[in-house]
Amino acid sequence: MARISFIKSIALGLSLASFLVASPMYSPHKYQQNDWFGEFGGNTSMYVNPAGIAETDQMEVTVGFFSTISGEASQEYITLTFPIDYKHTLGFSYFENGATVDGNYSYDEDAFMIGYAYNLMQFLALGVDLSILHINQFGSNKQFTIGADVGISWNPIANSKFGHLQIGLAFQNAIQPAISTADKSDGYSFIFMTEENAYKIPSNLNFSIFYRGLNRMLEVKAEVGVIDLIHDDDEGGKGTNIEPSVTLTYYLSQFLGVRARFTKEGYPVIGATVNVKDLSFFRYLALDLEMSHDDIYEQKNRGFIWAVKVTARFGDTREEKIGEERYRRLKIEPENDYRAAMRLYLNRQFLEASYAFGKVQTKYPAFHLVDQAAFYKAKSFENMRMHKAAKSVYDDAIKRYPQSDQLPKYYFQLMNIDYKEGKYTEAMTKYQGIVQKFGESDVKADADYVAGQIKFEQGLYQESVDLLAAILPGNANYFYARYTMGIAYSRLSKWDEAENSFRDIIEQPTSNQSEKDLQDAALVKLGHIYFSGENANIGEAARLYGQVKSSSPVYDEAMLGVAWAFLKVSKPDEALKPAQWIIQNLPNSFLISEAYLVEGYCYFMKRDYKRSEASLAKAEKLTEQPIVSSAARDSARQAYDSMAEEFDAVQVEALDLARQLPTPRVEKKRAALKPAFDKANKSIEDYASFMQKSIQSDRFEANRKRILDDAGFTLATVKTKMTQSGGGSSSMEGLEDLEDLDDLDDLDDLDDLE
Repeated sequence: MARISFIKSIALGLSLASFLVASPMYSPHKYQQNDWFGEFGGNTSMYVNPAGIAETDQMEVTVGFFSTISGEASQEYITLTFPIDYKHTLGFSYFENGATVDGNYSYDEDAFMIGYAYNLMQFLALGVDLSILHINQFGSNKQFTIGADVGISWNPIANSKFGHLQIGLAFQNAIQPAISTADKSDGYSFIFMTEENAYKIPSNLNFSIFYRGLNRMLEVKAEVGVIDLIHDDDEGGKGTNIEPSVTLTYYLSQFLGVRARFTKEGYPVIGATVNVKDLSFFRYLALDLEMSHDDIYEQKNRGFIWAVKVTARFGDTREEKIGEERYRRLKIEPENDYRAAMRLYLNRQFLEASYAFGKVQTKYPAFHLVDQAAFYKAKSFENMRMHKAAKSVYDDAIKRYPQSDQLPKYYFQLMNIDYKEGKYTEAMTKYQGIVQKFGESDVKADADYVAGQIKFEQGLYQESVDLLAAILPGNANYFYARYTMGIAYSRLSKWDEAENSFRDIIEQPTSNQSEKDLQDAALVKLGHIYFSGENANIGEAARLYGQVKSSSPVYDEAMLGVAWAFLKVSKPDEALKPAQWIIQNLPNSFLISEAYLVEGYCYFMKRDYKRSEASLAKAEKLTEQPIVSSAARDSARQAYDSMAEEFDAVQVEALDLARQLPTPRVEKKRAALKPAFDKANKSIEDYASFMQKSIQSDRFEANRKRILDDAGFTLATVKTKMTQSGGGSSSMEGLEDLEDLDDLDDLDDLDDLE
């Protein structure tokens, strides 16, 4: 059986009988179980009940030796148990049983065992083991046979107050090993329980109890074996036999214990155990010594009997492994996945980022950053202009994480999306809610900024200024807020306040390229104030224009300002240079028509009427039609509207896929969605670019009539001069005519840069 099945005395008797007469002389009621090495409650419990190894807390190795003082009968064993995780435990054992009869005959029995225990639940485990037995009966009968046990272990008590109680029930030899009685001197044979001329090792029922209590000072182990549970009369079976055993161990200290035992073989045993902890690479190391004598209780003529056992434990405990796994699952894995998602987000791979943040949100609902994952998931959709999907994520996050510190951000982003979509009434309603609920939160300033922008676009400039004034230095929107304030003050003709707003921008240190670009735009706007404000200072205006870097997106406007400044002080040669730079280098600038106008003025002042005529005619031609026609706007809008329904479907599917774990099926669906997304996204990007051009066209449109009138009037003047004989107009006459023109007292405004 899995407990090896033979005790010394019975093995010798059976083996000798088999050898001499080759017939069964088996007496199952005399069958004894050796419990010197098999103990329920330790890693050797596999010999008793395979389910018992479920209690093994860490990798454990036990090596044991049992012998008579003469050495004629001995047993050696080694067993290893290894808890894989909370539910699964494996065990491996090797057992050797040997004896010498009259110094001539030897009997050997080896067993190789593998056991497995499974925790059905916290307090209940099932176990099974399989053993292969190798038997050599005095060299004349060599054979292999197999056996198996099944067992159950129940742990109803496991706490520091009441101790640890483990109860086991095992059906030993559920598959019965069989021993052939036939002479097999010709070699090894494999014997099954169905073999003729073989007797089966009996099936037994084993009840086991293990208790540890009194602050781990007391251990009690008790077993009752019901031997030969299903006996075979043909083999001489005479019914069951009850064999009990009990072991008491009391620890005098945490390192030393004394032991008393009464075995199933009928031996009273005394012994001691010594252990140390955390010795070198051993987490636990114990030495057990036990001894007895035949004559004390039952005369078996073996004399003095002794046994030694060494137990060592290595590595992490089951709880440590489980804790590490839980930490990895709850902390390390989600943080790794969160960081991976954030890398995608920062690299502007927003579609992939939405899936990655969705994985964090779905797979790790208890993760401490799951609410932030929801936020960036929505932001990913928002950055792809998937406003419908983003709103859905924000709304869901508000319901899921009502106590999250991200809650104000969810509400603000919903407001911001309404602003982006031009839903100003809805956005301002959400703004009022933010003021009431989160008036002290960090998003209040962001909400003020968006509300201020809405008021500006509604033409409510003073209300806009009042809101934007709350944005302080250090806020990410500070530059943008001050810029809008400057324009708003300009439109309210509050030039001092406008100047202060733009100077606030110029004097602040920048942290990114957007802020640097906005500083350049502020320089241009401040230059406009000095050019055409109440306290005009053309020199200061030119100086401010000249500070704009060539890489700036407003460099063309700065150059145009420089050209007008030189023209204003009657320096046409100096004015020509920046105007012609725009014409040569920025042919697609919405200011190019005005650059041609300046060029025409310069040539007019230089009395080069032919060139003046060409430049003015170019300015007039470029100004006759808007940059973006109404027909083009309508066509673009229709194309966008036709794509919008398809884009909505893409959003719905992308949102659904972001809620699912990346299984092969889901990954396949994501790959299939990518072409549709790319197509829709390109349409969105193209429309956004078109709308940006339309905004420039609208800015140009505000000055188009002035430029057209100026160019037409000056062109007519030039043609008149050209018809005069010899070009009779003096330079002073030309200048006087020029001064009758609108010299750009109203430089065109730029709205805030996006």
